[in-house]
Amino acid sequence: MDSMQRTKSAPLIESISAKWDDDFQELAQVLLTATDIPSFILCLNSIEFHFVPINRINLILHENDDDRSSLVYVSPEDKSEPKLVELNHCLPEHDDGDNEIVNYLSDGEFFSSYPSLVKNELYKNLRMYCQFPLTTLTKHYGGVEFLINNEITFDDNALEKLKQLSSIIAFALEAVVEREAFFNSEEDQSGSHDENKILVDITNAVISQVEIKDLTRTLFKHLKKYFNIECFSLMSSENTTERFCCYDADNVESSNVKCIVQHTQFEDTPASCVLETMQPFIFNKDDIPDLSLSYKECSKLIPQTLQSACILPLIFRNKVMGAMKLVHREKDYFKSCNLALFHQIAARSAMALANFQTSQEVMSLASVGDVIKLNDEEPKHEVFNDIISQSGVMNDVLQKVLMVADSDCTVLILGETGTGKELIAKAIHDLSHRSNKDMVKMNCSAVPSGLFESDLFGHEKGAFTGALSNRIGRFERANKGSLFLDEVGDMPIELQPKLLRVLQEKEVERIGRHQLIPVDVRLIAATNCDLLEMVQQKQFRSDLYYRLNVFPIVLPPLRERREDIPLLAKHFTRVIAKQMNRNITSIPAETVRLLSLLPWPGNIRELRNVIERAVVVTRGNVLNLPAEELKALLPKGERVSESQDITAENDDISENRDVFEREDLSAAKNIEREHIIQVLKETNGIVAGPKGAAVRLGLKRTTLLSRMQRLGISSKSFTNNG
Repeated sequence: MDSMQRTKSAPLIESISAKWDDDFQELAQVLLTATDIPSFILCLNSIEFHFVPINRINLILHENDDDRSSLVYVSPEDKSEPKLVELNHCLPEHDDGDNEIVNYLSDGEFFSSYPSLVKNELYKNLRMYCQFPLTTLTKHYGGVEFLINNEITFDDNALEKLKQLSSIIAFALEAVVEREAFFNSEEDQSGSHDENKILVDITNAVISQVEIKDLTRTLFKHLKKYFNIECFSLMSSENTTERFCCYDADNVESSNVKCIVQHTQFEDTPASCVLETMQPFIFNKDDIPDLSLSYKECSKLIPQTLQSACILPLIFRNKVMGAMKLVHREKDYFKSCNLALFHQIAARSAMALANFQTSQEVMSLASVGDVIKLNDEEPKHEVFNDIISQSGVMNDVLQKVLMVADSDCTVLILGETGTGKELIAKAIHDLSHRSNKDMVKMNCSAVPSGLFESDLFGHEKGAFTGALSNRIGRFERANKGSLFLDEVGDMPIELQPKLLRVLQEKEVERIGRHQLIPVDVRLIAATNCDLLEMVQQKQFRSDLYYRLNVFPIVLPPLRERREDIPLLAKHFTRVIAKQMNRNITSIPAETVRLLSLLPWPGNIRELRNVIERAVVVTRGNVLNLPAEELKALLPKGERVSESQDITAENDDISENRDVFEREDLSAAKNIEREHIIQVLKETNGIVAGPKGAAVRLGLKRTTLLSRMQRLGISSKSFTNNG
């Protein structure tokens, strides 16, 4: 707590009036700008809260080396003066790791429990007292006191918001404490006057940045100024051990620095070696040919006019945050430079990345109950323009599409109804050399069995009653292109030998015309049936099955790619609202969260229908998905009982909504809990890493751990030894 001796470093904090729903994210950002404990407590006590009239906020911080605690507060006489005193009075004990309310007392109850505080100036005029623990995913810091001078009655909503505020304070406090410890350790390191000036300059620059792009530009400008670095890359590990998000900066033109963002696999660059050894990797342009044998992404590591490069690991608190690459004009520059100084710059960059990560966690807490804006388009795949996804399982599917698209082999797309099989078939066709021709489609379940052969192979005039003219079949129409047979499992079994013959001989014969017509067709088939089981039950020919199953692609159901649901919900809302000429600009974040937890037996098609109904009933700018609609989507076993039916005619509407929120949100939590448990079982209790549950669920490791803590789940229960 040495920072209390450095109150001059606390910034001047302007009073902030924070209406909860509108400015809560701004509040989180303000807390994260605090450079030490004094400025942090000043921030907290400069905010006017409208959801509950808090008069003062105090922090009770545990010391690291013993059982002592300190009280950090703003003086009632001088609100610009933060103070820290050793806690010599008894206050409620904190249960480490329990983020529930510790105590909620009226003034009578408080002073009766703690009579020694009756005359304490800090608790003068106290009418209501509330305290929560300050606990993050990694550490218990103490508690936060909310002092209120008015007699009020707390409702559940106000208490929940206080609990949310406490979580935000805890995460922001952790960032401040780590930052202080980092700078204190750096002060002990010796260096020349010029080096210290450089480090101070760079430190002040990095801690003021709010986005990684800005950090990249700022670092590059300073590295160019002090070391003539001509090209700079900041590679953030993005909570994964598989790829970088690479921010490349070069071409300084006055104050404008280009910053290009791209994703790169770790194993494709020498940075993978840096992260394994935790040592810098120095190379020059002459080394590129040899390096290219081991790393795919080497050809552009050193631009044409430059000569040498150095890749340094970014490590903060023993955690790898990524890597940084410096490129210079001189061939042997990094062999003779002060590499220790660059290590210190890398350490500050790593600290900034860690702060961004903390900021994202805090902002995610701050956005609970907020809305998700629709003004930005979903991130598009570079190749798959019509496909909305970000999940790992869908990425695997798309990789298979890229692998098979330009070949002519038959593809069998398998998946439940509504998973987007036709969209994948279209992507295969569009990426093939046949894309200049049409993809002819046929739904085998929609064609009457009596017309199936004619529809597929065509017929001659007079071939049968009603054949009044010649008809070209779908096979002929697809010549030089692709034929998509949807629901191929519903093809009449008596016609399957004819389809097999066409696939083998590449010739069709129209009904009523005994002449073979050559066709060049690439077949793509799809089904939601288990064709192998149908083969075993003699409902589908085995020879046709093996002819179709050359390259199978299995589409995951929506419940196995839940991280795609927010993107799909936004996309459908935007598209459907535009079609209906509705001005819908956002979706409640809680609605998106609940949509992400539902089982979706009808998959993407069902989600689209739900969004369409919601757009129809919305009479404003925020999508309105009625409570009864969400209730109907829950599994039957999870729904409220008939006695609690929220659609009962004589019930008050607001009471109905409360019943739904209490009962059905609890049911949704059960769905979320069971889903996480299932994934933990499949990953043997492993949370982090490329094969861990966090990656499978499309979540950050810290976010998953937070949800597990909230839902009472321990990963140890799912290990082999658990």
